[in-house]
Amino acid sequence: MRRVMMFLNPLLIHNEKRRAQVEQIAELLSSYGSDVHLQETLSAHSAGQQASEAVAAGFDTFLVCGGDGTIFQVMQGVAGSEATLGVLPFGTGNVIAQNLKMPRNPLAAAKLLLGAQPREVSLGQIMLNPVGHKRMRSWYFFIAAGMGVHAALMNLAPTGQGKRRGGRLAYFVGGARLLVDHPIQPFQIELTHADGSTTTETACEAIAAHVPEINRWRSGGDPFAAWLRVAWVPPTGRLGLGHASFHALATGKSNGYGGWGKLPFAQYVTVTRIVCRPLNGNHYRAPLLVEADGEVLGASYTVIAVSSTKLKILWPNGAEH
Repeated sequence: MRRVMMFLNPLLIHNEKRRAQVEQIAELLSSYGSDVHLQETLSAHSAGQQASEAVAAGFDTFLVCGGDGTIFQVMQGVAGSEATLGVLPFGTGNVIAQNLKMPRNPLAAAKLLLGAQPREVSLGQIMLNPVGHKRMRSWYFFIAAGMGVHAALMNLAPTGQGKRRGGRLAYFVGGARLLVDHPIQPFQIELTHADGSTTTETACEAIAAHVPEINRWRSGGDPFAAWLRVAWVPPTGRLGLGHASFHALATGKSNGYGGWGKLPFAQYVTVTRIVCRPLNGNHYRAPLLVEADGEVLGASYTVIAVSSTKLKILWPNGAEH
């Protein structure tokens, strides 16, 4: 780490304690000979451009002081370059830090990164038309992407207020509310398998995971693989979606139907590409939302695949892979 840019999410380091942690981390890196610069992200969508400009200016390491959403934005400007990205967990979910087996304390995480080695990981890529735009856009993602009620959950607090006030509890409360209020709507998924064959299914929930763990859910992805692990739920009602979600989180049971009323379990399949689209002739009470790494990007249609672009990430010693 020669020239280090520390990107700060101002919404997540707003109190004195967290600011002090950032300054301690900067002093620690400087004591090891790094040229450290601090920069706040100017908006929720500016970090990618800021990171791209910093890559062009010669910064070789980017440390993100924020959550998974900030990492998602910075990653857009770093992926495909020779620069390395490091994670300092200041967020709510911190799923990437979880998969890197990092401590939740940012200062302890920074000390761990001093001995970490850059590892090249694969990335997912999501393509869709953002709401209000006619042209298709694409983003890289590291954690997961998909369509359904879980995307509506990510849209619960677009300003971040709910997350900052309630932490992870905001998600659980919001998820319970969505199961009661939000329409559970079917859509079509087209799955491309490793051998190039395709199958088409009807689902009410679909998540293409790229990491092994997402909080308590063992999604079964692999950030070094050229495939995505898709979990999807067949069309069902509120009770059925709750049943599938519970077993995905608590028991790991999957595929088929079982239990009272023959309720569905989540179905799992390994793919290189998934297309999610509305069913022809179906009337939708609410938009079919699409998210990647917890960021709601659009609605109704998306293509999710493995990208040929790689990302160098600081991978702590002792972590898997």
